[in-house]
Amino acid sequence: MDIYQIRKANLIQLIGSQRKGACATRWGMSPAHLSQILSDKTEKNLGDDVARRIEQVEGLQRGWMDTGHSPRAEPSNVGQPIPITSPFRPIPIVGIAQLGAEGYWTALSPSEGHINFPTQDKDAYALRLRGDSMSPAIRSGWVAIIEPNGDLVPGEYVYIKLHGVHDEGESMVKELLRADDYEVSLMSVNDAFGRRSIPWEQIQHCYPVGAIVPPSKIVQ
Repeated sequence: MDIYQIRKANLIQLIGSQRKGACATRWGMSPAHLSQILSDKTEKNLGDDVARRIEQVEGLQRGWMDTGHSPRAEPSNVGQPIPITSPFRPIPIVGIAQLGAEGYWTALSPSEGHINFPTQDKDAYALRLRGDSMSPAIRSGWVAIIEPNGDLVPGEYVYIKLHGVHDEGESMVKELLRADDYEVSLMSVNDAFGRRSIPWEQIQHCYPVGAIVPPSKIVQ
């Protein structure tokens, strides 16, 4: 393993079951930068400055990120019965997001239902979608499965919520074109709505969309 592979392995060990976005904020990185370093689909590496900053924030000895460390041993389940579980679980529909600009978060009650969907993201939730900017790829009324702990991948859909007064910032689903340390570039499928670039300081969160499902899958 070269030094960048070692740093990536140590980064994964440090994150563990924590939310990537929270770790990125603590380490002075953008969530997109951290996702690119962790992703196998990009060639982004963890540089010296960021490695030293992570060591300082976490109270680690200088150079810890550059040295291999054995992962913590997991408790053995030998001799214990393995429960049979379904990969599907109920994902609650918690609000409404706009497909175009000028859309604002609308919270929904639990009676709005849920979606049975297989996801490994323990923090996953669902949103009803409104608007025509992503038509015909995504239709108004369909449901997006949001996976906050997933990686941002260019060419795939993301859910973005902007900062606003009283937590009423603009809320939308778009196709991700690019995400760097400074901004996120988005595109609508419908040419009438065009492209848009948003600086990270205006973004409350930017999460991957794991799936888009039809309204017929809603369980009341």
